[in-house]
Amino acid sequence: VEQHGVVDGIYRLSGVSSNIQRLRQEFEAQRSPDLSRDVYLQDVHCVSSLCKAYCRELPNPLLTYQLYDKFADAVAIQMEEARLVKIKEVLKELPEPHYR
Repeated sequence: VEQHGVVDGIYRLSGVSSNIQRLRQEFEAQRSPDLSRDVYLQDVHCVSSLCKAYCRELPNPLLTYQLYDKFADAVAIQMEEARLVKIKEVLKELPEPHYR
């Protein structure tokens, strides 16, 4: 996405619905679609939209419900260095699949 998506709002804007569905079907069928196809390069937003949809549909969010309060506290720290240290500490508490 970032290699081909030199576009403002790449993670904010939605892709074309039909392209998102096509890409979803390719992932489900092949597990590794060719993202260099023109249809996806012309609508890089469909790739980022599918990534966001995947994260939304996870049964437990990537940053997990259990660690939500700890993440919220960490990002609220005013001093940048301390904030980054705390975020890294909380990241280490994630379950292994989430951490990877």
